[in-house]
Amino acid sequence: LEGRVDARAARQQVRALQPRHLVIIGGSKSNSLLLGDALRSSGPPSSNGENNTVHIPVDGDTIQLTVGHAAYPVRLLDTPYLTKSEKEAMEVEEKEIEPVELFEAKIGECTVSLVDFVATGKKWAVDGSLVLAPRRQDNSLHQPSLMLSAREVLLTDLRSEVIALGMKAEYSALSGYSQLVINGKIFVRKDNDSGKVGVEGPLCEDFFRVRSLVSSQFVTL
Repeated sequence: LEGRVDARAARQQVRALQPRHLVIIGGSKSNSLLLGDALRSSGPPSSNGENNTVHIPVDGDTIQLTVGHAAYPVRLLDTPYLTKSEKEAMEVEEKEIEPVELFEAKIGECTVSLVDFVATGKKWAVDGSLVLAPRRQDNSLHQPSLMLSAREVLLTDLRSEVIALGMKAEYSALSGYSQLVINGKIFVRKDNDSGKVGVEGPLCEDFFRVRSLVSSQFVTL
């Protein structure tokens, strides 16, 4: 909205559209502030119980808008997406476009796959699904890996499995993280905020057994 818009008309628009965020640009700062106060009570309440968020940036300001998630039906192709110049270059070199084979893994009852797709700007004629094509990857070694688990990996559960392997394990909860100390030399730490799990210790048979046990809690894509 512009800071010069009529407040009464703006309130009607906000009530009709029910936006999660309002961005007011242009106009004087005083008028923008008055308009923001007038509109703040017109929109839907946010997740913290307050009314819709109003942003009044000035030149050069950066604002971040979080609007939640949306789900769309899509159709995945196995032919990599190529720009016009890339297609012309391959035609000149008489190269064929090789399809991309997706790696799938099972997590519980679900089948998951790590995909890196781009929207082609086309829709599937049958049901209107968005058509996505994989990015062209010259080297699969440059692909980032992702580790997934069907549930939260708890160190207390890992402790039971470690003990079942005949090793000693001591669990402790510290500030910001929890940890297992295995056979007095192998440390398994879990960050409370990120949930990341790491294994540290000297390279020995115990280290590789513990690392293998931790890795078995995840599937890697």
